[in-house]
Amino acid sequence: MFHIMRRILASLPVASVLIGLAGQPALLVVPPALTAGLILLRDRLIRRRVGLAAWPSDGFARHVLVDDIGRLVCLTLLGLPLFLLGDLLRRMLLHP
Repeated sequence: MFHIMRRILASLPVASVLIGLAGQPALLVVPPALTAGLILLRDRLIRRRVGLAAWPSDGFARHVLVDDIGRLVCLTLLGLPLFLLGDLLRRMLLHP
């Protein structure tokens, strides 16, 4: 469960560049939105597994949620310059 999020979060910058290469700025919100949904779903799964355990287990679930959301925000903010880089590459390839 934890290894999947690393791969998904690592793919967000690549997705921004590919969206820039496609020239579709409206699609720039789709990968972070899907990732946020997956993060919230994973939080529910972790909390369901914790059940009625002690507060430290609930604290761990909160820590994982906040850590993933923080990374998502940083990668989303990094996505705009990467989108512009992909768009610049597209324009250079189309208009030599």
